[in-house]
Amino acid sequence: MVLSAGGTACDAAIAVAAALTVTEPTSNGLGGDLFALVHDGREVHALAANGASPGALPVDRIRAEHDRMPLYGWPTVTVPGQVSGWKALHERFGRMPFAELMAPAIRLARDGFVVGRVTAAAWERASRVFESSPTWRATFTVDGKAPAAGSRSWAPGHARTLQVLADDGPDAFYGALAEPIVAFAQDTGGCLSLDDFARHRARFVTPLSVRFGRWRIFGMTAPTQGVCALEALGIIEGSDAGTPSDVHRAIEAVKLAFADTYATMAHPGRSRVSPERLLDPKHLAARRAQLAEHAGPSPAPPGIDGGTVLLCTADDEGAVASVIQSNFHGFGSGLVVPELGIALQNRGAGFTLDSRHPNAIGAGKQPFHTILPGLAQTGHGVSPFGCMGGQMQPQGHVQLVTALARGVHPQAATDALRWRWLDDGAVALERGFPAEVASELARRGHALKTDVEAIHFGGAQVLWRTERGFVGGSDHRKDGAALET
Repeated sequence: MVLSAGGTACDAAIAVAAALTVTEPTSNGLGGDLFALVHDGREVHALAANGASPGALPVDRIRAEHDRMPLYGWPTVTVPGQVSGWKALHERFGRMPFAELMAPAIRLARDGFVVGRVTAAAWERASRVFESSPTWRATFTVDGKAPAAGSRSWAPGHARTLQVLADDGPDAFYGALAEPIVAFAQDTGGCLSLDDFARHRARFVTPLSVRFGRWRIFGMTAPTQGVCALEALGIIEGSDAGTPSDVHRAIEAVKLAFADTYATMAHPGRSRVSPERLLDPKHLAARRAQLAEHAGPSPAPPGIDGGTVLLCTADDEGAVASVIQSNFHGFGSGLVVPELGIALQNRGAGFTLDSRHPNAIGAGKQPFHTILPGLAQTGHGVSPFGCMGGQMQPQGHVQLVTALARGVHPQAATDALRWRWLDDGAVALERGFPAEVASELARRGHALKTDVEAIHFGGAQVLWRTERGFVGGSDHRKDGAALET
């Protein structure tokens, strides 16, 4: 609808992103963060719209009360950056009035929407996690129950909040709308302040990229794990024919890249090693030399994962966008501002309590971030893509890019059976994974798991540019779709 009305790729992305906060609150919302990669027909732009922890965060008290970062509650809440990301995309790349981009989401929230199958399952899981949160239950359940697949759901508080953004513009989120959020924090033990909201800015940053065969793959810089996907692709260097040996090499490359990422990534400027150094050809060659015939050791993971939505758009003027936004763990922290219908993210769970680590918890600091969009520059132009799913995201990027490089159709590439390196060092294989590949991985020393549910293998979206136009792919593991408007 937006594209047919003359909107740009980023106009369409904002409209879809706003609608997803209504229809898939299980993974994203107005209280979350956003990252985006945009190709405007000439160059690639990277947008970081992620918030920092409160300036008054009681770091010493959190360390005294916890052995590791909690997953929920006020210690995990950071300033929501998502709406500032919509503003930045609109100001630089938009054409339609911002209010028109909010209109579809407002209608969905006010008039109701049909709940998707995957979303309903996630909603039901969340209802058990947050059953003791009265504000969450009042906002997101009906008579204490999550909506079933195929049922109709409404979000009146969310509709009112979106209407304020439509009427007063996205800056209202960090002004008038920030006031009830801060009041809620003060009443319930949080320390968010109006100054925290006023200081927040979305930032255009320098994108990272790496060569993969004849292609160039783009990703986000710190504090995201975007460098992890790019480093793994740089290690395998474009040589992946899909053989069992190639699968082994890709898994080992991912493990090496995760080890570097976990040890170094943090708030921009505070990383132990710059992301660019991890993509330096000399470093990639050194890591490539460490690939062995048998499974190597696994890095010690930070134990963080999450849920996310990702969307890809393109317009007929040559612009494309890959946009990802998230509350982190489903509905986030479990803290909901009831009159606004806003669930606050728990992105602060990405910090570590280890004071020696560059990603150590701190006041006014951005935590390590899992979400990452992707762009691929091929002989036919630039294509947006991405794979959701916490720590699965870099692994999904590697598997998606290598499949597309082999000429696999975009839809088939998103649907292909996946592997996933797990926190415990084992490798999960999606049910139905080829037996000959599993046998070869076991021979090479990988501990395999074949009973991991499909939801843990992520969800990919692709708009692949060909010589005749775009071909879309939307993962069957999610409630998405590939559409032309």
